[in-house]
Amino acid sequence: MVFRNELRYKSIRTIIVLIFFSFELFAQPNPIEIRLVRIYGMENEKLPPVLIMQNVQGEVPVNVGSNFLTFEMDIYADVPPNLYAVFVHCDVDWNEDQNSFLNNPGFMRTSDFFWESSYYSDSYYSHRGKLKFPNAQVRFKYSGNYKLKVYQYYNSNEPIAEARFFVVEPIAKTDLYFGSTFYRPKYQITNSGYNLEIRLTAPQRLFNSQLRNVVIYRNHRWFEPYKISEDNYRNYSNPLYKYIYPTMVSGFSSTEKRFYLMELPAENVYRVLDMTNTAQFPATKQPLQMPFSDYIRNGNYWDSDDDGAMISRWITPSDDNYVFLEFVLDPGGQKSKEDVFIAGSFNNWNPDIKWMMNWDPYDRVYRLNQWVRRGRHNYLYGTGKINIDTRKFEQISFDEMEGNTVYANHLAIAFVYYRNMDFGGYDAIIGVVAGTPLGANWNR
Repeated sequence: MVFRNELRYKSIRTIIVLIFFSFELFAQPNPIEIRLVRIYGMENEKLPPVLIMQNVQGEVPVNVGSNFLTFEMDIYADVPPNLYAVFVHCDVDWNEDQNSFLNNPGFMRTSDFFWESSYYSDSYYSHRGKLKFPNAQVRFKYSGNYKLKVYQYYNSNEPIAEARFFVVEPIAKTDLYFGSTFYRPKYQITNSGYNLEIRLTAPQRLFNSQLRNVVIYRNHRWFEPYKISEDNYRNYSNPLYKYIYPTMVSGFSSTEKRFYLMELPAENVYRVLDMTNTAQFPATKQPLQMPFSDYIRNGNYWDSDDDGAMISRWITPSDDNYVFLEFVLDPGGQKSKEDVFIAGSFNNWNPDIKWMMNWDPYDRVYRLNQWVRRGRHNYLYGTGKINIDTRKFEQISFDEMEGNTVYANHLAIAFVYYRNMDFGGYDAIIGVVAGTPLGANWNR
């Protein structure tokens, strides 16, 4: 009898252990691999992620911005993901504000993702999620730089994905002007460049001493800021870039304040990778070499670009997949003294060490194998130095492999920052303007 009771006790204990073990397995977060993250205005892939606050007192007209934004991410996971997004306010340099009034995770979060499964079970991605905001769960009361950070419900310690966007309270009249100039290239290429001038007039109630910063971005390249600040020296050196861009600030915001960024390389028209033709770019798990090797450029281009955007709206669901592509760059047999990388719409213009090219000493070309989502992409070959700690590139430029030409009509977007002293102080965006060097209307 004692033996039978002991056996029953051991059986019950085993069942309990198995139940707890099953709960523990169930509670483990589903492993997720991020394939692609991007963000754009409304439902137009070309529009920048600039959100304009509505019903603003003293609002001035702006030529860029949207009423809502779309965040999109491709992932690979065994089961449909259980994720939520948190919106985090940042300062002008993208440092997250440690302020519970601005960043309250209880209010600034949403799980209103719309998920679609991949058309094929063996696809490189398994699910695509889209999030449109503002929505019923999230509203933005404060302007400024924001990060959208995605978390798993069972692991809130580290975000699995992140994107940048801007919220603008348009109360400062802002204009952007381009002027032709030259810069000092380190290579035998055309030395065409631009001087950019931002003129702004702010309401009388704002303090001129708190309106000290303007930051310029090229469209879709949100990890390459060009900062003009009264806090910087005239020849401020940013370790991100190879070249030094002189800056200057003059005037008063109540009348007209001017911010200058000088000797900015014109760059070149983006290269275009059109993968919409499935016969030319079939879905395969073996490296598919591009039809022709890319060559270095010195002011020439072959195709009109999409201002840095990825265009996928023409891709049917049955063709919507990733292609394992081999990039080949022929530098004329001359190996660069710096690291060579690829930046483009397929990596959100934010390449890391995975996008660094390898030198082939036999064929004397650069090669890189990477998965690329089917669509029409814009990209450039850049040079710089890899930072082993951050796994990012520094001292970057695009003129060694791409040359320089005044025909590059990249859209530039300037943001005006004001140090608002409410809630302990934060960087608000009170003005925005977009423009191109050639002055033509950019395609919305």
